[in-house]
Amino acid sequence: MKKAVTMISTMLMLSLAIGAGVAGATDEAAGLPEGAEVPRFKLPVVNKEKFTDARSFGPGKWVGPAGEKKLLVMSFFATYCEPCKKEMPELVRLYDTYKDQGLGVMLVSIDKGKDKQAEVVELTGKNNVAFPVVHDRFQVVARRYKAERLPYMLMVGQDGVIKTVHVGYTDELKASLENEVRGHLGLEPLAAASPEDGAATDEDEVAKEPTGKKKKKKKSKRKRRKKKS
Repeated sequence: MKKAVTMISTMLMLSLAIGAGVAGATDEAAGLPEGAEVPRFKLPVVNKEKFTDARSFGPGKWVGPAGEKKLLVMSFFATYCEPCKKEMPELVRLYDTYKDQGLGVMLVSIDKGKDKQAEVVELTGKNNVAFPVVHDRFQVVARRYKAERLPYMLMVGQDGVIKTVHVGYTDELKASLENEVRGHLGLEPLAAASPEDGAATDEDEVAKEPTGKKKKKKKSKRKRRKKKS
């Protein structure tokens, strides 16, 4: 009986310890907390052909005391990360749309080693990334930012304080991302798209099929038969 009680108590202690460990890992994976000041750093720019303003770059260039932007969207990524590849074109679109209204975007690659730099340049080049892409090849910055899961996006205000943190990339995030950016820039939100606003539907696609010509040909054949009789 004593052995059974001892075994049960031991199992309970182990489960509690495991639970505490998982909770700690989840909190760390969530990244830096909203409301915290963004840590400053500078890393070498790897897409020098597209972004020619500086050889090294960090968040302090666009936000903080000497910042030039109202909002910075900074995303940590890696070339092996498939969700990161889906996120990248949307960040390019948002930057092209709102760069003149105070939006800055930068990417931080955490691919290990200098030999991965060519892959980073190739991936960002395919997506026409014109904003700074820096390479954290020793993952020193990634550790400071607690970038445990990718993509890891931070929205930083003009004061250098983190407004929003997103870990991962989903269709739901993509649908809400532009209005989130607009809100931080002080712009009115966009109305949700609907079929009445011109969105394509199955009926629209069917209506575009050229079915009218076939019907005309059938009618003309019938008229010829009547004339012969």
